[in-house]
Amino acid sequence: MRLTKLALTAVLTAGLAVVPAVPANAIGGGPNTLTVIAYYSDSTKQTLVGQRWSGCGGPGGEWGDTTPYVTLFFPPC
Repeated sequence: MRLTKLALTAVLTAGLAVVPAVPANAIGGGPNTLTVIAYYSDSTKQTLVGQRWSGCGGPGGEWGDTTPYVTLFFPPC
């Protein structure tokens, strides 16, 4: 059992060493875009229940509820 855990740990560690790190600013469209997170009531994404936004040099904002059902948008400023 201990050998199995050791082997699993070695495999996971080697796998993590291969995965490249991506900086958080690589997510999105860059400095001239607005980042918008849209929250929906369920997985069908038919009913919008909240949003958060930031970027374009202005203050961010939010309204409504947060849920696990999200879509990201990156419209230009």
